[in-house]
Amino acid sequence: RGERMRKTEIVKKIEKFIIKHDLHHDVRIYFNDKAWCYNSRGQKTVEKEVSATDYLEYGNNDTISMSFEGGLYNVLNFYWENKHYEKLWNEFTAIFDEYDCFYELGNAWNLSVYE
Repeated sequence: RGERMRKTEIVKKIEKFIIKHDLHHDVRIYFNDKAWCYNSRGQKTVEKEVSATDYLEYGNNDTISMSFEGGLYNVLNFYWENKHYEKLWNEFTAIFDEYDCFYELGNAWNLSVYE
């Protein structure tokens, strides 16, 4: 499998997770020179020829970066104080563990993935 395919697999799992748990509102996922964008109503559009670093100070154009507000923001920033968020955080983090990579928050509202 090529690297681009691997990123696409991870992003599809992220997408499935955020939609399943209604966390996809106000989320952008940057990978492979594009962005999957979910507006405040959760509607998806795709922007092409875009780089994470065009929008995120700590973006990683070589892997996957994300920006988020609302539900996903709460899960990733307050998982330690809420049992439901903790369960979701563990499920989200397991996606990256499966591919031997990890993410770090750049700011409270964005993250980048590293191998």
